Amino acid sequence: MRGGFDLIAQGMGGIMHLTGEPDGPPISVGLPICDLGTGMWAVQGILAALYERQRTGVGRLVECSLLETAIGFSSWTSAQWLTDHEEPARQGSRHRQNAPYQRMKTKDGYLMVGAAGQAIWARCAKALGRPEWCEDPRFATNEQRMQNRAALETEMEAVLTTATSDHWVEVLEGPACPAARSTITRSYSPTRRSAPAASCNTRATRIWAKCRTSAPRSRSTRVCACAASPPNSASTTPRSSAASG
Repeated sequence: MRGGFDLIAQGMGGIMHLTGEPDGPPISVGLPICDLGTGMWAVQGILAALYERQRTGVGRLVECSLLETAIGFSSWTSAQWLTDHEEPARQGSRHRQNAPYQRMKTKDGYLMVGAAGQAIWARCAKALGRPEWCEDPRFATNEQRMQNRAALETEMEAVLTTATSDHWVEVLEGPACPAARSTITRSYSPTRRSAPAASCNTRATRIWAKCRTSAPRSRSTRVCACAASPPNSASTTPRSSAASG
């Protein structure tokens, strides 16, 4: 049995082959996705085993591996290979089936634009002041946008680089075109814990926890903030009971 390391699993499982720019080398995901994902699969297996024990009285042995996690995450890229024997290529931040659904350059950084559907694309073009893009034979349909993606990126970035990412987030979110600034400091800053998550259109909530850390060979400790597990649950009173009370 081989030792398990996230980086090795990303390489063996094909994740690194799919990550990076088309003309660049394979790149590992910025987070230990195989380590984290294997833990998530393990929890699902444990919960299923507990339910099976409760139902039948028989326990289960739950096994997970980093490599199987990497392969399991491959989704349609592995399906493409198994069906057509066509080797998937790196696309950077670009979506493999929709455009524009990717990173775009702005005046002060980068913006994620999620105009994945035709209706959203129409709202996006209008919000950017270019409604004529919807009639442009290069960009009118998703198929045409995929075929002319380089030209689409050039046209869109010519507009987006005239203002900041924050400006364009406000402009695009108004007409309901998903957009987000590429950042980590705003997401993790303790002074902004509730801000952008509270207004996120996915209704995600950010949970923070405090932990104590000790320096090696030292009795001193300090409290630091860290991101806790996202799931949240609370007991609720059935409506019938609440009404009767």
